[in-house]
Amino acid sequence: MRKSVREQRQLWFRRLDRTFWVIWAALPVVLWLAYYRSTTAAGAIAESLTAEQAKCAAIVADPLTMSAKGQMLFWALFALGVSFYAVLIGILHRMVNRFANGRIFVSETLQGVWWMGIFLVVWPFVDTITTNAVAYALYKLGDIKFFLPSYGVDVGTIAGGVFLMALKFVIEHAILLQSENELTI
Repeated sequence: MRKSVREQRQLWFRRLDRTFWVIWAALPVVLWLAYYRSTTAAGAIAESLTAEQAKCAAIVADPLTMSAKGQMLFWALFALGVSFYAVLIGILHRMVNRFANGRIFVSETLQGVWWMGIFLVVWPFVDTITTNAVAYALYKLGDIKFFLPSYGVDVGTIAGGVFLMALKFVIEHAILLQSENELTI
């Protein structure tokens, strides 16, 4: 007996839901790898570089050589970035979980799409501001050699957020039209 299209889609969403659980399980390993990469002694890395590459690598912030306040700022900025992506993955996982249970066009899904859009619109500004503030503080503490402010904002991320916010309104309108259509039948 052949499965219906709806059953096939729910099966696909169940598999995707399991994939998200694998992502959550792998998150500690990824965080440890990022930590390990950030705290690897600069001398060990410098040995594998050419002379020109070593000059460039010398300007990269090394958290092992920072003061206690500098390390706290560095890791706070790291945690902020990780938490942003964890929140996005969490919202997306909740939406996929609802889809796997057959609840696609519900208000929680629309709210999830809306919040993802808000996060994507706001994040580039928060990231730029906090990165510049931490870099300036590290410069004032003497943990980095120079301060060069960055004013780059990721327009693609903002556009994706605006698209999701608009998509929320389109889906909301489609649900309204479907309910009106069901009432007229």
